[in-house]
This record gives sequence, structure tokens and C-alpha cells, in this order.
Amino acid sequence: MRLFSKTQIFKVYFLLTVSTSGLISGLQAADWPYWRGPKFDGTAKATNLPDNWDSDGGEGSNLLWVRDDIGGPCTPIVMNGKLYTIQRSEPGTAREGEKVVCLNAATGETLWENRYNVWLSDVPAERVGWSSVVGDPDTGYVYALGACDIFTCIDGSTGETVWSRPLHEQFGMLSTYGGRTNFPVIHEDLVIISGIIINWGDAAKPNHRLIGMDKKTGEVRWFSGTRDLPYDTTYSAPSLVTIDGQRQLIMGAGDGAIWGFQPRTGKALWHYDLSMRGIFATPLVVGNRVYASHSEENVAPFNNLMGAVVALEITGQGSQTKVSESWKQMEVVCGYSEPVMIGDRLYVVDDRCKMWIFDAATGEAIVERKAFVGSRQRSALLYADGKIYVTSENGRWAIVSPTEDGFELLSKGKIREGDFAGSPIVADARLYFPSTTALYCVSTEASQQTPETLADHIGQESPIGDNPEIAQLQVYPAEAMLKPGQILELQVRAFNAIGQEVSITDPMTFEVQGAGSVAGNVYSAPTDVEHTGSTITVKVGEISGSTRVRIVPELPWKFTFDNLNDPPLSWVGARYRHVIREIDGSPALVKITTIPKGARSRAWMGPSDLSNYTISADVRGARMSEQLPDIGLTNHGYVLDLMGESQQLQIRTWSAQNRLSLSNEASTIDFTWKENIWYRVKFRVDIQSEPPAAVAILRGKVWPKDEPEPEEWTITATDETPNLNASPGLYGNAKVAELYLDNIEVVANEDLP
Repeated sequence: MRLFSKTQIFKVYFLLTVSTSGLISGLQAADWPYWRGPKFDGTAKATNLPDNWDSDGGEGSNLLWVRDDIGGPCTPIVMNGKLYTIQRSEPGTAREGEKVVCLNAATGETLWENRYNVWLSDVPAERVGWSSVVGDPDTGYVYALGACDIFTCIDGSTGETVWSRPLHEQFGMLSTYGGRTNFPVIHEDLVIISGIIINWGDAAKPNHRLIGMDKKTGEVRWFSGTRDLPYDTTYSAPSLVTIDGQRQLIMGAGDGAIWGFQPRTGKALWHYDLSMRGIFATPLVVGNRVYASHSEENVAPFNNLMGAVVALEITGQGSQTKVSESWKQMEVVCGYSEPVMIGDRLYVVDDRCKMWIFDAATGEAIVERKAFVGSRQRSALLYADGKIYVTSENGRWAIVSPTEDGFELLSKGKIREGDFAGSPIVADARLYFPSTTALYCVSTEASQQTPETLADHIGQESPIGDNPEIAQLQVYPAEAMLKPGQILELQVRAFNAIGQEVSITDPMTFEVQGAGSVAGNVYSAPTDVEHTGSTITVKVGEISGSTRVRIVPELPWKFTFDNLNDPPLSWVGARYRHVIREIDGSPALVKITTIPKGARSRAWMGPSDLSNYTISADVRGARMSEQLPDIGLTNHGYVLDLMGESQQLQIRTWSAQNRLSLSNEASTIDFTWKENIWYRVKFRVDIQSEPPAAVAILRGKVWPKDEPEPEEWTITATDETPNLNASPGLYGNAKVAELYLDNIEVVANEDLP
């Protein structure tokens, strides 16, 4: 953090004691608990905010503090006088990971950090924090989706983890090179998150899915989705609104459509096809209008045109909810920045940092492509105190004021280092500008802000008495995993057609499709089945709802694929990308190449709390188009990868960073192997808990299957910031070349000689 003059220190003290934050004066805080603000629209009620600032500080700069060690693409939030952001942890070292950082919002002082590992992710470190934390004023908790899709609930006061779920293992959520992780959102007792998910059973195809969880426990209440085989992962954030008396969650999705869902149930209400690729910019909802934009090819008949801004009108309730296009302006290439509504005008900054202003009712362009600062745009707009605050990707910023014929440039500047990818926010009368290299806090002694909450703006729902009948049943946990012989107590809620909870007065009946039985509301997994799944359905009259259960036994496991037509039902991420086929006279698991965008794959076999085990398999690679595949086994969140084209053997955990190589010179070794030859691969991980800290010992062996197992390990590595537990699994990478696996075994280390 930079040092300040006595004048600047006084300003910080002044704002601590008399500003509308009220942390000392006792007034209600003007929080910013969501990256687009408490109203989801990027606006705030404030007065006397600065119309200029200087990132270098000094007299008249309006700069309160700077953190030169807090940077990245994350847009921070502020709640209860604390600022929260997602950051890289120990960058460039063998201990590198990710962390949620909590600062005193007035002084910039670090209050706590919550660090966690990134593992089995293709996200480069520079894209850590592409998402944002969300705060829950009700509980004081904050929620963060990590770069590798670990979803964590943290106590906002202490920094302690309340609960955490690895969504990549448990649901098959993808973590890609683009770093496109989605934004969580709070609605009543739920926290809702989404992403591209390759799950199990009939949900095994990629789909931009949503998961509604109990915000206090992480229990899955509902599991919903858009359409199979989306083109992109995406980071369009959801908004909560009430339209025609019906509560809705509205967002852009990876399939290129804008979607509306009921937030309590996950029921899809409507969608509008906008782009041939995923939607990245967050739609803005004002009244019953949704304003959305993109920068890719349009859907037919406009495929040859790039980009568009559209206004959609939403009407109706329940199954009668409709979406219609009010107007569309083609060739507005705005794929990243989110707009603001000022009066009856929509202000949009396109990808080249040119301002557009549209009449919100008609779509008439009042200003087109007007340059004012920078040349590349990613961050959202902020409107407060009659000013629009704009930060651009090339490190430039501008403050403009709307006028009758467009806008007036009040000031502009450039930070010394870095770019702006995160968006500006305002909380407790302080502006925050997050850059890739620093976080700036700007304000004046006269700045004031009026507290606002979502409850003040979200609107009234229709009375439940208007829709008293049960239209939907919700059975939860909506996704669960049991061991053979275990039981699961099921809870049931009923909702009307517009997603409001109603009472259940009629009898409920339960039935099971698959293994197991149910008595009352208690499901019992059978003792004589394993690696399978069941669906439990509840009915009240003609209305039904269902939940799914995976059944996975204790170790040891062995999979020969004999008498199987598909991969084991309980495996996450395995079906769709893998098939069972006879290879060399015996059934084997085949990673196929005939599916779109299916080069890399990961499959997860069981619970995430397993530790100290060994996974082994027979593997074989085919050469096609002069290419060999990469074939790997995963253990504790590490992969032992038999790399075809480079003819190497590698142990890694964070695929994009390969941080283990910084402390283990031999974590990648040359290893010659040939196509169409079966090899036996063994991967063992031991967690040693001796002082001063736990260490993971990682050891791998590879040898021709028809030869005796060698005594020595082929490759070894250590990790001083280990993944303490994780599901066993498979890794494959092959654009054109198939790979084959057979005789997979997972054994607890204590049971090995």
C-alpha cells in the first residue's frame, strides 16, 4: 500500500468518522454487495463524488489509498465496511494458489485472507478473479467461485470457511483456459451459481446449468439447465427482478441465448436466441425490458453481421411467460461491457471503447461510435452523481456527464501501469477502481451516498392467493451421493406456477427408478450394488418432482468394463465423451474423438473426501493423423499424464501453471512410449502430516503391461501446499487420436504391500 501525506491521512479519518458509511456514526451503510450493485444495474444514489482523480496521488488527487499488491480482473464488492476481492496467492511460486482477500474499505488495510489451491484447471494465473465475490447481508457470508470451480462460502467477518464444494468433481463443471467462471447470486435462502457442466446419467452432455444451493449449508436444492452442447463457457452474470408479478433470474448463457428462470425452483421460463456464441456481457433489466448485447456472429438471418444490441419485452407468468423483441440494432460490437440506463436513454460502450446512446423505447441511435477514451473496453459502466465512470482495457479512464445531445467529457487520465478489466464501483461514498496491477480508492470530504437495497427495488410479486395451486414439486437434496446401505432423508417443497412456495396438504407418494427403495420420505441404497445411480420421484396428485442419487462404495474399486454397455453410471463427466468398445478382444473404455469440442476430458469416480490412495490402469494410445493422445490418471487433484506428442511423463496439479515444476525439476521427464501397446500406469499420493506442515508425496510408474512391475518409481514429486483430498479420476487429451483404458483399480494405500 502506498504512503500518504498528512492531508490524505486526515481525509481517510474524516471519511471513517462522518461519511454516510455510518460505521462509527451509526447510520446505515451504503453497501455494494454484488458486482453490479444492490440493484443489479450499475447505478447508485450519491452526491459530490469526484469528477477527477489522479492515480499518482498528491494534493487534489482525491486519492484516499492505493493497494499496489491488489490487482487483477476481479470487480470487488463492499459490505459492512469491508471490501472483498479474489486474488492470486503467492504468484510465481511453487505455492501459488488463489485467495479471497478482505480489506478495510475505508483504509485499504488487509483484515484477512482465505487461501485455497487451484487444481486440474486450464485457467492461467492472470485470469484468476475473472468472477467476483457476492455478499449476503442476511448472514454476513461471502461466496466465491474459484478458478477451478471450487465454490466456497466464507464468514465475511472472520475469513473462516463455512462450507466448500468442488463443483468440477461433484458435478463436472468445466474450468477452461478463458478463465470464464460465473458470478454467484443470492436469493432469499439460496445461493445460485452456474457454469458449463458435464454431469452424469442423462445430464452427461455439456450444458450451461444452474445450481441452487442452501446458502448456509451448500445443500443442493435444485439443478437446472439451458440447452445441451453450448458453444462457449461464459461469464455473463445473473440479475434478479420481478416482472408482471413473477420473480425472475435473467442471464446470458453459453448457448448464445438470454434466459429467464424462476430463482426458487430453477424452472426455465423463456429464452431468446441472440448470438452464435456465448453471451459474455451481462444483460440489464429495467422494468419489463431486458437490454442485451454481444460481439459475435448473430443468429440467422444475420449470420454475416457481427454484434448487436437488443431490447426484449417480457410478459406473462408461469407457462405463459413470453419474450418478444422490441428493437435490435445490428453491428454494435459490444461483447463485454455492461450498459447503464439514464432516464430514457441506454448508454453502451462497445469493444473498441466507443460510446453509443440509444433511445430506450425505440432503439434510435442518438450517439454512434463516439470516441472519448481508450481503444479497448471490457469493464462495466458505473453511473452515480450524474456522472458515468468508465475504465478501459488499456489503462485509461474517463468521467463523463450526460447531456441533451450526448455527453460531456469531464476528465480523463491513465494509470501508470496495468489495464482495467474489473469494473468501477461505489460504496459508502467511496469510488473503487480495480486495475490489473492495483486497487484505487477515491473520494472527497463532501461525498455522500444514499443506502439502497434490492428489497427497495425488486418489486412486488403477485399475491400467493392468486396462484394457490401446486404446479411444481422440489425434492432435495437435488443431487446426492451415498454408499451402499446408506439412507437419505428427502425433503419436499411445493411451488405454484410462478415459483412461490405453497403448502402441501394432499398425500405424497415416492417411487424409485433404479436401485434402492423408499419408505415414507427416506430412500435406502441397496447393499448389493455399486457405481450406479437412482432417480427418486415424488408425486402429489398429477404433479411430480425428482432427485438423483449416486451410489459409490468404499475402496477398493476395480473396473474391467465387462458386461457394460456404457461407462459406470455414477461417474461424472464420463458418458458422452467415452464409450465401451472391444479392444484386443476385451471390452475397454474408449475416449472418442467424434464429439464437437471434445479434445480434453476429465472424469470423476467418487467422493471428494478420499485421501491417501493409489489409482492404476492399463492404457493404450492410437496414432491418428500423425498424432498421439495424452493419457492421464488423476489422484488428489493431481494428474499423472502420459504425453503423446512430447513423449514425456508429467505430474502436475494446476495444468496452466504447472507450479510443481518450480520445486520439482523432475516433475516432467522424457518418456518414450509407442502407439498400440498397452502400458500399466500406477499413481500413488501420500499425505504426510509431519511438522511443519502437510506435504504430498506424488509417485508414478509406467511400464509395458506384459512385463513385470518395476520396483522403482518412474517419476516422483512433492507438494508443500497439497490437495488434501479429492476424487480419483481420468484425464484425456486427444483431438483426433483415440485412447483406451482397462482394468482400472483404486486402492487405499494402507491396503497396499
